[in-house]
Amino acid sequence: MGIAAKAAGWEAVGVDKPAVLESAIEMGAIDRASTMKEVRGTDLVILAAPISRITALIQDLTPTDALITDAASTKMKIVREAETRNLRFVGGHPMAGSQLSGVTNARKDLFRGARYFLTPTRRTDPEDYREVAQFVRQNLGAVPTAVDPEKHDLLVAALSHLPHLMAAALLKVASDISPEALTFAGPSFRDLTRVGASNPALWSDILAENAPALGEALGAFAGAMAQFGSEISNRKSIEERFRAAREAYDALGGILVEKSGENVEIAIPVENRPGILAHVTTLMGSNDINILDLYVRHSNTERAALVLTLDGDVAPVAQDLLLEAGFTVKFLT
Repeated sequence: MGIAAKAAGWEAVGVDKPAVLESAIEMGAIDRASTMKEVRGTDLVILAAPISRITALIQDLTPTDALITDAASTKMKIVREAETRNLRFVGGHPMAGSQLSGVTNARKDLFRGARYFLTPTRRTDPEDYREVAQFVRQNLGAVPTAVDPEKHDLLVAALSHLPHLMAAALLKVASDISPEALTFAGPSFRDLTRVGASNPALWSDILAENAPALGEALGAFAGAMAQFGSEISNRKSIEERFRAAREAYDALGGILVEKSGENVEIAIPVENRPGILAHVTTLMGSNDINILDLYVRHSNTERAALVLTLDGDVAPVAQDLLLEAGFTVKFLT
């Protein structure tokens, strides 16, 4: 997609298959269809395509003076290609989405309140980074976070890619035990394996592109599982392992609470400053919205997210109130 600045504001143009572009226009995701030649002259180009095609698209865009970013979930190879071609490039990766794919599953609030990784390097122009970060924050409603490209790939290998492999493996183990095993699965199994329903072509592409970092994460995971396996009959040892796991989870801001299917969690990115918690809780309480539970999820010393558990019936009202008060909101459940 390319974004061109006009007197009346922004115009979003797209390059894709005709059927996809037609749907995108009908949904209001873009203003009109375009060509790669025209996109080279826009102000900002966003590459949102299967990850294995991003480097080829970078090659097709050259030469261009446009500022370029992408939405791929691995970064090292893509950043290296862009820098080799001396492009104005800031790598990006929104930590938002679901197992659904395609333009028909697009949502205008998809990135609202979500973490959005940006991967500048020593060669990145500070002004280019500022422009992309501003676009992410103001136009997408996401929270930009700078991270080194190599560290990014290791992070997503552990936090996203490895869990997808684990889900596929768990589903295989259960299915191999008995064809009807999955009909007996409880909530914990469903929660752990939900991402196993993700797009197969998309995820085979993603995992292959991040093979080196994923291999490192897999090795660490296999070592941890082998160690757990050797201790499985030692009650005291396993108890300590779960105690350490609970402490790690709590350090992320997690609080285990009973949740019914009628409750939802919403995350509210905020500045880490005195009074912000009171601002949110007072806003809810003064409008008769009961907060069933809350915790603070820290990203660094300056930013955090308040995560509220609310009754599902009042969650949309809470979202509207928070948006009117200048906050961004992301639904977690």
